[in-house]
Amino acid sequence: MVSPFFAQFKEVTPKRVSDFILEQLEEAIILKEVLPEEQLPPERELATLFKASRLAVREAIAELEQKGLIERRLGAKGGTFVLPLTAKTHQRTIQQIADNWTQTKELLEYRSVIEPEAARLAAARITPEHLAYVRDLVEKSSGEDCNREMFRSLDVKFHLEIARASGNSFFESAVRLIRTKINPGLDLMPYNREIQLASYEQHRVLIEALAERDGDKASKTMHMHVHKTLAKLSQFVE
Repeated sequence: MVSPFFAQFKEVTPKRVSDFILEQLEEAIILKEVLPEEQLPPERELATLFKASRLAVREAIAELEQKGLIERRLGAKGGTFVLPLTAKTHQRTIQQIADNWTQTKELLEYRSVIEPEAARLAAARITPEHLAYVRDLVEKSSGEDCNREMFRSLDVKFHLEIARASGNSFFESAVRLIRTKINPGLDLMPYNREIQLASYEQHRVLIEALAERDGDKASKTMHMHVHKTLAKLSQFVE
């Protein structure tokens, strides 16, 4: 008799090379590591980077275009350009987020455990150079000329850098996964000067805790910060 344990195994599904390329490019765009209006390298260069065929690259690019993440432009200044994600929020509805709310809520709960502990480790391990870098990210996010897309980009970078400063690759990978999954939902949230400055103040307090090497303060500040995001998104969706 076959043990019931084996019934838990998942079926094998075929995965094309283009899917691997798509996942990496999509993650970079969602995490805003490739910024809006930035041009992607030509297919030939991407094929070399990924060590894949141009056909596989072309299929991945076509899927990104279908998702509304990039735009192919013709002419002398043509090419493949990244589109602003937050400018596309009107194409998604609250209902779409609500339909996936169970998973999103679980990710936000997971985030409320992972990021505070990453911040605790970062307080002990962050270097002066890394601290100066994240401080610069926070200061840039407070400027009056910081539009919605740039604000979202700086916010993602800030949280990823705190995870990186923890010195633990598992924390960094976890935060990347979480942000890749929840960013489309966060992009739906309102943005104005008041929200911008409130976020800046929370990030500033966290920077102080890191500078003071106060792990408990860093952890508590991060926990409060991510819990507020969960609460706001819950009000927005439920």
